[in-house]
Order: sequence, then C-alpha cells, then structure tokens
Amino acid sequence: MSDSLQVVVVASPFAGLAPLYEVDPDADALVIVPPQTRQFAPWEETTQGQTKTSSTKAAPPASRPGLRIKVSSKHLSLASKIFKSKLKYASQKSKQSDGRIHLQLAPEEQFDSKAVAIVLNALHGKGSKIPKQVDLDTLGQIALFVDKFQLFDAVEVYGERWISRLEDKIPDAYNRDLILWLYISYVFRNAEVLRAVTKTAIVGSDGPIKTLGLPIREKLIKHIDEQRQSLVSSAIETVTSTLENLVAGRASCNKYHCDSFLLGELVKTLTKNKLVWPRPDRPFAGISFLFVVSAVEGVFTSPSHSRGSAVCGDLWNVCNGVTAKPNGNAYANGNGRGGRGPLTPEASPEPVLRNGGGYFDTHECDARKSVARLDELDALEDAVKGLDLEGALGYRNY
Repeated sequence: MSDSLQVVVVASPFAGLAPLYEVDPDADALVIVPPQTRQFAPWEETTQGQTKTSSTKAAPPASRPGLRIKVSSKHLSLASKIFKSKLKYASQKSKQSDGRIHLQLAPEEQFDSKAVAIVLNALHGKGSKIPKQVDLDTLGQIALFVDKFQLFDAVEVYGERWISRLEDKIPDAYNRDLILWLYISYVFRNAEVLRAVTKTAIVGSDGPIKTLGLPIREKLIKHIDEQRQSLVSSAIETVTSTLENLVAGRASCNKYHCDSFLLGELVKTLTKNKLVWPRPDRPFAGISFLFVVSAVEGVFTSPSHSRGSAVCGDLWNVCNGVTAKPNGNAYANGNGRGGRGPLTPEASPEPVLRNGGGYFDTHECDARKSVARLDELDALEDAVKGLDLEGALGYRNY
C-alpha cells in the first residue's frame, strides 16, 4: 500500500493545470492528486447459459483534472501510518520552493480528487465541508482512498452516515452496485450490510466475484465462491435426484401419468440449460444457484400445450392442486405468491379440465412428491446467511 504514495521533488508540479484546494491555511504539506483518466470500477457484461447477467453500469467519467491539496503533515501523520512513514523520512531537501513537502498519489491508482478532498477535510476536522450524503460511486472512491491509506478511524462516523442514507438502494441481484457495496461495507466495517450483500453474491454469482479492479481481499472472494459452489452442488443434487426418481418410477401416477409429463418437461429444460448429461461439476463455472432455480421453475411456468389439448401446459398447477378460473385462462390460488402455488397440496388435480367447467378433478399420486422435492431449493436459499465480518472473539475474519 505504501507504493500508493510518493514524496516528490519536482518544480511546480501540475502548475497551471491542477487547481489548488486549501484544507489547512497553514499547510506544511501538499497532497497531489493526479488526473483521473479511466472509468472507476468498470463492469463487463457476461452471459450465463442463455441468460444475461443482471448488472448496472457507471456513467463514463468526466475527465476530472488533478488537484493540489494544502494539508497539515501532523494531521496526516496522526490519521495514517502510511502518511506518517513517508513524512518521517522526508528530509528538509524534500521541501519545495513553497516550503512544503509534496506528496503525490500514484497515478496508476486513479484516485478521485473529490473523494480525496472529502477524506482530507474529515481528518482535519472540517465537518462543515463534508457532504451529508454522497452517491454510490463517490462512496466507493472514498472507500478506496480510506482503504489504501488506512484512514478508517478518521472517517468512521461519516461512513456510517453515508451508508445509512444509501441502504435502501442496496441491490438484490449480483451486479456492479452489489460489488461496490461489498467493498464499501468491508472498508467501513458494516457487518450487517456485508452479510446481506455476500448472501446475494453467493446466490447470484456464477463464479468468483468480479472485483471491478478494487482491492477486495482474496480470502473474501474465496469464501464467497466456496459457498456458491456448495449451494449450486446441493441444488443440482436435488434436481438430479428428482429426475432419477421419476426415471425409476419412484414417483408414479398410474391414473393420469403426471410423472411422465413432469419427467419429459424436466429433461427438456435441464438439457437446454446444460444441467444434465454430463452433470456439471465443481467449480460450476458459469452456473449460479439462481440459474438452476430459474431452469427448474421454467418447467412449471412455460406452457408447452395450448388450452383445450389433452394435457394442461402449466405443470405447476398440474401437480399442485390449483383450480382454474372458469374462463380457463388463468389459475386461482390463495397463497399470494403471484401464481406460484403451494408445492405440497393434499391432492394433485387431474391435468384435464372437467367437462369444460373450468375446474380440475383431483386425484392422489406420487408425482407431487417430486414437485415437493424441488421445493427444497427455496429452503437451500433461505439457509444462506452471508459472511460474518468478525469471528466469535471479535477478530476480523477478512
């Protein structure tokens, strides 16, 4: 991390180009922020099977110029061991003609001048110059500077405020914003947010999470992917065992052959999504838990037969005791799940409308047990708790 900062001796650095910003009027040091020329934390689109990964994109950055910030070396030293180390060994010869030591941030780090100025105001106690709210990208860039120079103690109270005013925008899908939130919650040590976003990453990522070029700890990335692989493995095991039971006739329906109907649709969707033959194995590259769930739910929600044919095309209702509305165009259920009926009813309906009256005849069969087995996928997701920032003894895990 110390490579992010250099003591420089150059004549009038960024003279005429970089604006001068004053944090301390009696400054004996000058922090130089080189111009930012690249997009911050870019996200590259990926595909998963035939489904595009959900993502958000940052707007292309305005060409932000460099900035020279007048600061106190004492405040820098008190706030950061890295600044203290650099200043300690800076000799009198390191001072420029203005009498100050010039500390230049590494150009390759691409620190944001606005974020740097906010943090330096914080560690100088300039509360009136610190915004009460920032957008997610700015908070991410603040977190980057805080992380690189170990400035958490100086900005902890501000970090809590900024996070609290953005928490309602934490995404529930694996995308760029989620990675920013993961990094921010780690840097600002917000255990609750970290637990929530890592759960979303475990459920929704299809491989090791993207870092967006941020210094996310390798151990954190590894643990998220280990849990993702375990979750996907359990989901595929559930689906495969269901398929095997149907093939072996252990979930039969002698009256209306619901099991054959279910087996055919399940084989088709699993084959289409490359989840059988060969069965995927660790590390399950390109496969997320939600992808497996989506493939299985497609069996129940994609009508493969038109109304009036011998078999109703909506398998979810075929095996779940849901009655059709009199007009035959939709299904009614009282569970409030938006059409996704209960998975373990008392009896399965006959998959043929009775006398055109708009209702199914019900019957007992074992096919519904297979559907109930697939319902275990929901329980698998519910069991994911996310990662804990600290262990039982209060030490940080990452």
